[in-house]
Amino acid sequence: MTLVYLTIAWMGGILLAKLLWSQGWLACPTPGWPFAALAAIALAAAVVWRGRPRERLAAVLILAVLLGAWRYQAQPYAACSTPADLAFYNGTEEEAVRATVEGVVVAYPDVRDVQTQYRLRAATVTLAGRTLPVGGDVLVQAQRFPEYHYGDRLRVSGQLQTPPVLDDFDYRAYLAQRGIRSLMRRARIERVAEGKGNWFWGSLYAVKTRSSALLNRILPEPAAALANGMLLGIESGIPDDVDEAFKATGTSHVIVISGSNIALLSGVLMAGLSHLLGKRRAVWPAILAITVYVLLVGADAAALRAGLMGILYIIAIYLGRQSTAYVSLCASALLMTLHNPLTLWDIGFQLSFMATLGLVLFTDGITLRFTRLLARRLAQERVQRVMAVLNDALIVTLAAQTTTLPLIVLYFGRVSLISFVTNFLILPAQPPIMNGGMLTVIGGLVWEPLGRVLAVIPWLFLTYTTAIVRLTAAVPFASVETGALGRVAAGVYFAVLFGSLLWRKLQQQGWAMPPLRPVMGWAAALGVPLWLTASLLLARPDGKLHLFFVPGTAGEAALVVTPNGRYAWAWDGRGDGEALVAATAALLPRRGQPVDAALGPGAAALWPSARPLDPTLLAPGAGVRLDAGVTLTRLPADDGWLLSYNHFRALLPTTLGPATQAALIRAGAELHATVLKAPDPDTGAWPTAAFLAAAAPQLILWPEETTYPPDVDAQLAARSVQRIPAEIIVEVITDGRLLWLKQRSVSEYR
Repeated sequence: MTLVYLTIAWMGGILLAKLLWSQGWLACPTPGWPFAALAAIALAAAVVWRGRPRERLAAVLILAVLLGAWRYQAQPYAACSTPADLAFYNGTEEEAVRATVEGVVVAYPDVRDVQTQYRLRAATVTLAGRTLPVGGDVLVQAQRFPEYHYGDRLRVSGQLQTPPVLDDFDYRAYLAQRGIRSLMRRARIERVAEGKGNWFWGSLYAVKTRSSALLNRILPEPAAALANGMLLGIESGIPDDVDEAFKATGTSHVIVISGSNIALLSGVLMAGLSHLLGKRRAVWPAILAITVYVLLVGADAAALRAGLMGILYIIAIYLGRQSTAYVSLCASALLMTLHNPLTLWDIGFQLSFMATLGLVLFTDGITLRFTRLLARRLAQERVQRVMAVLNDALIVTLAAQTTTLPLIVLYFGRVSLISFVTNFLILPAQPPIMNGGMLTVIGGLVWEPLGRVLAVIPWLFLTYTTAIVRLTAAVPFASVETGALGRVAAGVYFAVLFGSLLWRKLQQQGWAMPPLRPVMGWAAALGVPLWLTASLLLARPDGKLHLFFVPGTAGEAALVVTPNGRYAWAWDGRGDGEALVAATAALLPRRGQPVDAALGPGAAALWPSARPLDPTLLAPGAGVRLDAGVTLTRLPADDGWLLSYNHFRALLPTTLGPATQAALIRAGAELHATVLKAPDPDTGAWPTAAFLAAAAPQLILWPEETTYPPDVDAQLAARSVQRIPAEIIVEVITDGRLLWLKQRSVSEYR
């Protein structure tokens, strides 16, 4: 258990250093020698007290705290950049820097629907005609086509900036955890050379690309996308509605690389290789296979932790003893934070770590209680059969969610009330998916017809899994927003949980502590129903008008949520309507939530249950009441509406073209707007100078990297403008007098 204590102290030192940074006690100029001096003193004390176990342990723990703090100081969140680092030349959202960066693609490209993200390791940066040698990684966001690959040397031009911090998502910290300090959006790319990467990674990514293409050929959607996520760690192709259904049912863990995947792989490898080579000779090939697989799927924080746990499990078998779960878990966390201390704040790592901890702490206790309960009603033989099923599905889920549910509430503000049922139904299908999927990939790479035959196995179980998830996600209140109270409750829950564990530990060591079980039982019996009831109440509409501007390819949409929870969707027919519907559906409180009204030609066809509000069927000036105080007024144009709520006004849709704007001005329409959303650059629309003068908006939301005719840009620059990142969902919240803005990436809703 000494390693457990050391790991806790080490991570405590990392957290302490982060706190000292936030308070200004540590900074980039802080030298490392004070940490080294204090660590030397602690080490000397441990040596002097080697005959006194308690004092020696205290000195060693202090040493671990100091080393953890020193490790964070060497790699803090705030980049300590020098002129040799690319991040040194970053601009900001307000003052972007035009730059050309040349470097090599060093990671597997992240392919999305309309764009691809490349991780580029910079070699040079050109600013104002001057080329400088630099180091560091930049995330390059570019068009979906043409495609570039690992090892390509690229020359990219665009706005070089520090990643932004959004209202509800710290994108800067997210990328910093992955070693990326610079961002370049909508870059223009020129390929300079090919094959400049490492041969090992190039070969590995080539296998990944071939495997993904194989799955896409031989499996129908969405089974192909899910198989890519479960087997290869490629999650970007999963349809939005399917992804949202998995989130709503608390089953997203089955479509990402996690501990269960690696544990299954470890068991299969050891069983197969032991049969061929013997148990002891099978260890190193199995460890090598797990290492290669973790690297293949991307080696993110959760996959690395799971891989380390799998390797430690195999080593324990080699040594002829059972793996000590606490030690293995802490060893994996220690190694990962030693490599990158920022891993400690990675949500995937936290969820994976806590899920494993939940299995270690609670599986035996839950199993014992279920066994006793069943033994009262069933014969012993039948109890064992039932428990074999429950242990693989329900009990494992209960144990893991005991520790992960508060984290989900804390970070995502939602709780799935159907999660236990869905997990119980789909978890038995996951081993056939993993085993059958791996056989399909291996067989298909050798001979594709063989892969097509084997693909029947994962296809059947993937289809079953998807059907169950969609069915349970459609249950009313399958997932509810928990609000601020839920986050407070999650913090209290963790305090009670770990406080009770400490209480029990002190009891075992002979401390005079009162019985804990009655207190915990009453707390759970009273607290959980109150928490769920409060969450359901807080999930109701908040009495404010919410207006979401949803970006898309060559088009945009807007979702109106009234104070009493009615929904209206506005679209002018531009771009991919189905993609906009999928993006909008993620904003609704539950999958399958109906939209009450659809505005614009063709909009009703995309929302069959919605009331169609085609402007061509209403006279100019006619009003439609959406809710108490919320009206839509038909403008004298084919596709124009004025949304009104008390003193708030907004024009819909956002992509009114110049011809429509001129027609509205000629007709003398009431165009005054509180907020005006300027169109995205690929929609082919812009607000004319005359239209801006007629609308006289109090606030204009102007997408970054978007330019209009010179007279329009001049008008915008002279007004109250909020520059917003491209491909960001902007939420306007108003009570009819005041308004608030939120910016969130589209991926947050997926």
